[in-house]
Amino acid sequence: MADQNQNNRKSAEQLLTFSCGEQIYAFDITSVTDIIEVPEITKLPMVAEHILGIMNLRGKVVPVMDFAGRMGLPKPEYDEHSCIIVVDCEGTLLGVKVPRVIDAESYEADEVSPSPVENSVVIGYIELRGRRIAVLDCLILSEKAK
Repeated sequence: MADQNQNNRKSAEQLLTFSCGEQIYAFDITSVTDIIEVPEITKLPMVAEHILGIMNLRGKVVPVMDFAGRMGLPKPEYDEHSCIIVVDCEGTLLGVKVPRVIDAESYEADEVSPSPVENSVVIGYIELRGRRIAVLDCLILSEKAK
């Protein structure tokens, strides 16, 4: 019985969940490299409005975007709980400013319902503990951030 539970845990995948407005979003945890306090961000001229600028992350220059702005959502209230989620999108780092990280959640891959919209930043939805979570594709998010 213990071996079966251990195998179940090994097959489960994990998401890093965060809130923005009333919705909960998530990145596959394997794409998340860091969760950091909002650092000094250097603004860049003539970039999309949702691109906040660049930051230094251990000697690397990382672009930072505002998640709400990127998704066309109303600007949230940022406070001391706000942070930057750094995701690795096939070798390219991207900082995503979010109002609040919630938790790491385990799930089974077959629990994700695919998004009805092709080539969307939201690749699927999952219901966990009565909450609908939008699962994001960091590669599409990073491509559309350019």
